[in-house]
Amino acid sequence: MTIWNRYPDSDILAQRGHWDDATRRVVLDRVYNVPPFRTLNPHERETLEALCDRVIPQDWKPAERRVPIAPWIDQNMSQSAVEGFRFEDMPPNTEAWRQGLAGLDQTAQALFGQQFAVLPPEQQDQVLHTIRGGSPPGEIWRRLPASRWWRYVALRQITGVYYAHPYAWDEIGFGGPAYPRGYFALNFGAPEPWEAREVPPPGRNGARR
Repeated sequence: MTIWNRYPDSDILAQRGHWDDATRRVVLDRVYNVPPFRTLNPHERETLEALCDRVIPQDWKPAERRVPIAPWIDQNMSQSAVEGFRFEDMPPNTEAWRQGLAGLDQTAQALFGQQFAVLPPEQQDQVLHTIRGGSPPGEIWRRLPASRWWRYVALRQITGVYYAHPYAWDEIGFGGPAYPRGYFALNFGAPEPWEAREVPPPGRNGARR
């Protein structure tokens, strides 16, 4: 698979000198201090990592540039982190994850006779498509709303962790934390002088940012 690098000059960590101490510590922790797994058991961890790999595939990247998603989700569970809301038909976040991961296995077993983590990618995608549809096979999905779990637990948290990481910022050309330097250019949405410029794909017309 060929992935076009839209911001080849982006290196957000090179901007660390413009951040205050607290911001710098938080951002660098995401790169250099990945938390250990504390909540999920080995099988749940394997299932979560397989899920993350299908929601945001990273096999096209060098290993050192891949965002570790599952460990940060596990840390949120260990800290009982909440988002400030919860649907009345959904359990607390940690239990929602445990039930949903078990539900992945139940649906995978019903469709293909194997656990989710060991299925080939195309069959894993079929399992996820079935869960997204809202009526997957599996006893757990009788009490856990499948499509709501997919949108508000799986997708919301996986993408949230991914795009909080500086390596993902480089991919989308995000200039990083605004404080204390800020964004000052009055140029109708064009980048600041220090931000990376977008490079259009070969063979396509279009002005650079």
